[in-house]
Amino acid sequence: MNWFAELLDDLIEQNGRLESDTVAELRRARDRITKEGGFPPRKAETERLLSQLEDAETLDQAASIFGDMPREFGFDEATLIVLNEGGRYLSRRVLSTLPDDWWGDYNALRLFDGDPIIEGILAREHELFLDELIPVHDAPMRYLKAAQARGIGCNGVIFKIAYPTGLVAAVILNTVRTPDFARTQYRKYRDDLHALAFATCDALSYFSQVGVSTMTPLSAEEVHFLRLVALSEDPARALSMPCRYGSALNVQTQIVRKLGVKSIFQAVLIAARRGLLDVAIFHPDEVVPTRPRISGWDVLQALPLATHPEDEAVHRLSA
Repeated sequence: MNWFAELLDDLIEQNGRLESDTVAELRRARDRITKEGGFPPRKAETERLLSQLEDAETLDQAASIFGDMPREFGFDEATLIVLNEGGRYLSRRVLSTLPDDWWGDYNALRLFDGDPIIEGILAREHELFLDELIPVHDAPMRYLKAAQARGIGCNGVIFKIAYPTGLVAAVILNTVRTPDFARTQYRKYRDDLHALAFATCDALSYFSQVGVSTMTPLSAEEVHFLRLVALSEDPARALSMPCRYGSALNVQTQIVRKLGVKSIFQAVLIAARRGLLDVAIFHPDEVVPTRPRISGWDVLQALPLATHPEDEAVHRLSA
C-alpha cells in the first residue's frame, strides 16, 4: 500500500472532528491512490537517487549512489546480493557498504555456510525484518560474534526482488539501533526504499552485462568440446582426448581467450550459465542407427535409372 494511502487511513481513523463529507472525500482519494498504484516519493532525496541511478554510466557510479541510500533513510549499512542469477551470468554479485573487515571475516570463517540471513531470505517470499531471521538461540555463534565485532548488528529490513528471468536478489538495510526503529523507518519509507532497491538491482544487472554480448562467440566445435568436458565422468581425461577439429590444447586456448577466463573449467561454468551447453552440435559418427546398415549399399548413393527388366531393354535399344 502507498504511504500516502496509509497516512489518509490514520487521518480518517484518528480525527473524529472531520465532517462526514470530508471523510468521504479522503476515502475516495485513498481508494484511487491504492487502485492506480501511484507512487509519490515521501522524501525528495528518493527522486534524486532514482534520477542518479538512471543517469549512471558505470557500475561503480551505481554502487556509489546505492551507498548513499542507508544514510538518507536512517540506516547504517546497505547490501545488495544476488541469490540466483537465473539465466543470466552476472560479472558482479554483491554491492555493499559493509567494511572490508566484515567480508574478510565472512570468507575466513566460512560464514556463508549456514548464513541465517541468506537461508531466511530464500525461505520467504517478501520483505522481512532481520531480527526475525536471527534468533539468538539459533544463530551460529561465530556469525553473531563476527557481526557484533564489526558493529553490524542484527536489526534492519530486507527487500526481496525477483525477475521473470529467474534472477533473485535481496537488498539488506542494517541498523545497530532497535528493531522498532527499523520497523518505523520501513513503515514510513517502504515505497521509496522498494523503488530504490529495484532501481539499483536493474543497474547491477545492466552494467554487469555490458560487453558480454560483444565478446567473440564460440564456434560450434568449441561449444561441443566444452559440453564433452562438462558431461565427462573424468574431465581430466576428456581434456586430453584428441579432437576431430584440431589439437585439444589449441581448442582450449581459443576458448579461454574468447571468454577471458583463466582455465577451461571456468569456461565450462560460464558456458553453462549462458545456456551454451543446452544445445550442442553432433557429428555423423555420433549417430547411433536403429538398425544395421545394408551391406554394400550407401544411403548417399543415387538409385539407378533402370529398375525393371523392360526398362533395361528400352535402355539397350536406345543405345
